[in-house]
Amino acid sequence: MMALFFTASILLLLAGHLFRLLRWEQFISIYERPSSGYLLNAMAGGYAINFLLPFHLGDIFRAVFSGRKMRSGIGFGFATVIMDRFLDVWFVTLFFWIFRLSGISSTSDSAGERYLVLSIILITAFLLVILLRDPLKKICLSVSGLFNDNIKLDVLMFLWSLINTFKDLRRVNLIRLFANTVLMWAAYLGSYAAIARCLSSGGSGKNVYDVFSLLFGTKEITQTTFSVAAGMGSGANRIVLISWLIVPVVAMFLITLLPRKAKDAMSSVAGTGEPSEYENLLPQLDPNDRSVFLSKYFGLKDKEYLEKFLEINRNISIIQDYSAGSNATTMLCMDSSGTFFRKYAFGEDGEKLSEQLEWLKTYSTSLPLCVIIRGGTEKNCCWYDMEYDPSATDFFRFIHSKPVDISIAVLHDIVDTLRSKLYSMTETESRNNLENYIESKIYSNLAKIQESRVLKELLSFDKLYINGSEYRNLPELGQLLEHERLLEIFSNDPVSPIHGDLTIENIICCSDADNSWYLIDPNTGNIHNSPFLDYAKLLQSLHGSYEFMMMTPRCSVAENHINFQLTRSAAYDSILSDFRSYITEIYGADAYRSILMHEVVHWLRLMPYKILKDKKRAPMFYAGLIMVANDAAKEFGI
Repeated sequence: MMALFFTASILLLLAGHLFRLLRWEQFISIYERPSSGYLLNAMAGGYAINFLLPFHLGDIFRAVFSGRKMRSGIGFGFATVIMDRFLDVWFVTLFFWIFRLSGISSTSDSAGERYLVLSIILITAFLLVILLRDPLKKICLSVSGLFNDNIKLDVLMFLWSLINTFKDLRRVNLIRLFANTVLMWAAYLGSYAAIARCLSSGGSGKNVYDVFSLLFGTKEITQTTFSVAAGMGSGANRIVLISWLIVPVVAMFLITLLPRKAKDAMSSVAGTGEPSEYENLLPQLDPNDRSVFLSKYFGLKDKEYLEKFLEINRNISIIQDYSAGSNATTMLCMDSSGTFFRKYAFGEDGEKLSEQLEWLKTYSTSLPLCVIIRGGTEKNCCWYDMEYDPSATDFFRFIHSKPVDISIAVLHDIVDTLRSKLYSMTETESRNNLENYIESKIYSNLAKIQESRVLKELLSFDKLYINGSEYRNLPELGQLLEHERLLEIFSNDPVSPIHGDLTIENIICCSDADNSWYLIDPNTGNIHNSPFLDYAKLLQSLHGSYEFMMMTPRCSVAENHINFQLTRSAAYDSILSDFRSYITEIYGADAYRSILMHEVVHWLRLMPYKILKDKKRAPMFYAGLIMVANDAAKEFGI
């Protein structure tokens, strides 16, 4: 009979451990597919360490060992183990009081009171964390900031994991969670009862409460499981208790050595009901991007943005951020279906992106455009995913990696394709439209520049010296921007649908096909829809060196001197010369001068954004405006 009870106790204890494993997997399976074998090893190792070391150090091992193999990291491993133990406290408290009220335990045993106090402390702490979450987040950020960047990120990732593990408990299958918990404790209590009967048959007189108290009493925390078990009874009973604790752990290790097919069959029978797709704890793969996000979250910055960001990006992994000069974000991403580019924006920028998405859909059959895989527009948000082509590169890199004549041929093909398939859709334009364009795109931006504190000192000089060369400053170029002159220059512009942001970086070339290209990122907010605005965007690159400026990290300003490393490439010079000749041949010399003036407008439109978002480099882009405006003044004989 003793052997029968011992065998039953072993099997029931092992069953309890396996149901604990299934419950633990439920917390993990929100974010990734759990590896049952590896988690079983982590649990077995944790129990083995608890058997030899005090203070539940095995749980630390379980968190670290499992977290190292999890996509979400060690911090997430700790969070799931804490959740597992958090739930245990309530059941242990419940059972202590059931034993007390049923008369099985002595009323002098204070373990039930201690666990009740611990439960009250935990629920109070939980409620305080919810009520004081914002101040606590700031405190966490401040404390983590005392360490180096790597430790700071690890601390914030753990806290983020802990917050989300508790917050996303509602997304766990609660019926399955309840079933796993009840079955786990039923198996454990059955095992405790069986081992107690086994010990009693040896004359010890132990009951289920004695075993329960052995495992969850005060001594169990400060001593090793081995020392507690060894101190319960003597002789054969010690060996029985120690064997009872060790054999299931060994069995758990042996289960992980089963053939792959056997383990898969066991997993399918006792499946956790995990989803076919998993969310990311954080979508960013780059540690710097994660650090920036978590610093904003715990610093309570951009709360609405961060919530929306997670809402649309939680089921993808962000490989790299390719965002450039707009308020929309463009990222290289991947999910279970493959790699793609995602672009998104919120608020007014989201409305603008929605217009961009509609433009791409409208002209997708007539122009070479990026392939839209999917997209969505909702209140205050728009996003869409673009097909990723590993052979594709932006025109800037293409120009500087291919012979110039090939790049010129591509540019001619772009101009010819747009002329025949987009610009041929001529439209009429009222004088009011042109007046609105001049007022909102030129004079409004001039006012913002003149009101800028960043450029205030520079604007006080008649002359500027940019990298040692003299230029007339903006106040000296007033004649160039006279209203009547602008009306005269722009009045003969052709009007048609346009791309609106035809910069070099918005042209994508495919290196695996001759002269293959497509366009991305149109801009619909131009008011004066003339092909000359598109050509002026090309000039902003080829003539104004916009891409090279974007790669220049700093500039210096001393009185009326602006100095920075202005880079020009021979390829840009050759393509610019050919582009001027080609456009003049098609449209005439007056048209080219209008295009040059539109380039000045593009630089004016750029300046408020740079003043707001890039104060340190704003003088450099102002220098770009001045150089282009001086060239335009010479072209018009001013």
